[in-house]
Amino acid sequence: MPILVHVDELEPGMRLKRAIVRDKQVMLSCNKPLEDWQINSLRRRFPDLTVQICDPILDEFVEFQDDSRDHEVSATVNRQMARLMHKVREILSTKTALEGPDISGLQRSVAEVMQYIMENPATAAVLTRFGNAGDYLQSHVGNVFYISLLVGNTIRDYIFRERQRTVRTEAACIRYSMNLTPLALGCLFHDVGMLPIEHLYQKKEPLTEEECQMIRNHPSVGVGMLPKRLDAVAKMVVRTHHENMDGSGYPQGLPKESLHVFSRVIRAADALDAGTSRHVYKKAKSAARVLWEMSNGPLKDHYDPPIVKILMALIQPFPIGARIKLACGRYGVVVRHNRKYPFRPTIVVAFDELGRKLKKRDLEPPIDLSKTDEVQLVEFDGDDLTCLKEGSDNGVWGAAETAPDTKEGLFSYSYP
Repeated sequence: MPILVHVDELEPGMRLKRAIVRDKQVMLSCNKPLEDWQINSLRRRFPDLTVQICDPILDEFVEFQDDSRDHEVSATVNRQMARLMHKVREILSTKTALEGPDISGLQRSVAEVMQYIMENPATAAVLTRFGNAGDYLQSHVGNVFYISLLVGNTIRDYIFRERQRTVRTEAACIRYSMNLTPLALGCLFHDVGMLPIEHLYQKKEPLTEEECQMIRNHPSVGVGMLPKRLDAVAKMVVRTHHENMDGSGYPQGLPKESLHVFSRVIRAADALDAGTSRHVYKKAKSAARVLWEMSNGPLKDHYDPPIVKILMALIQPFPIGARIKLACGRYGVVVRHNRKYPFRPTIVVAFDELGRKLKKRDLEPPIDLSKTDEVQLVEFDGDDLTCLKEGSDNGVWGAAETAPDTKEGLFSYSYP
């Protein structure tokens, strides 16, 4: 199985474990030695890309969790949702709002994607990136849809209990709790109000107050762009997808008592993808950092704890093949996820203090971090992990914040 490396770390002769595909076209196939020109092209076109490279020694030594199917399902869903968003964009290029006939075909397509997700449950969900800021909105919608539906399919009992509070009969509760279509449609359309101001993603200067207000209003604007006959719950999801459990969200600042369970699902999925995006905001964060902030850190009051718990079991903080610096100075490679204790995966120590690969004779058996406190994680993807020690709920993320940049305003409206 692979080791995850940044494009800057690629060297001639390395072999990709997974092909690099863009728009259904294979840019680089796997298992062939990389050449200088290919590496330079990747660095130029996708400077933030991470790829998986083959390591025959580790493959021989330890059995890695195979997440290739999860990558395939995520990419398929993302491509399908990107096509739907492209269709929505085309329709809105000729008018200011969607109409009933426009929705029918989209609803059928959404139902097909929902069925595909049901038939292909995830072992560990993967966020798919297209690789450039121009595709951000389409990629974002795909990821939010994918994660929200995975969470929704996982927490049927919780949805049932939450719906009991708002519907009068148990029969209605069962009927509504089994139907995730309003959530799915809400995910497809949740950022439709951003389409008229999509240029702000590319803006290099700080946002003006007027532009900030347009960001705050985009959920309400989006609802106004949807046809009247669209499901009322789907519209509600669009209107409230930036509302927080502590009442600090926008556009209305609703308290948690007023938030539908679907609103809480999409809120967490939206924040996770926005926070980990590397192609729009310079201040993108690692999945480990975002999940910690949402579960145990300073942002935990924004999100519904049961939903975040499920999210953490699905979206693992450390990808298979990720290299994590240990307290001893050496580096461990993630071998298997841990759904119960996401921040304590199984690793194999494979690199020395200088980042050099260990010889096969020096390798030791994999370590399940949930069964020992002797091995401590200290750094991953540039982030200080010491706040994770002992599963502390009061830790402070050790890495210093980067200086405010020109995207800080837009970033703060998407995450937290």
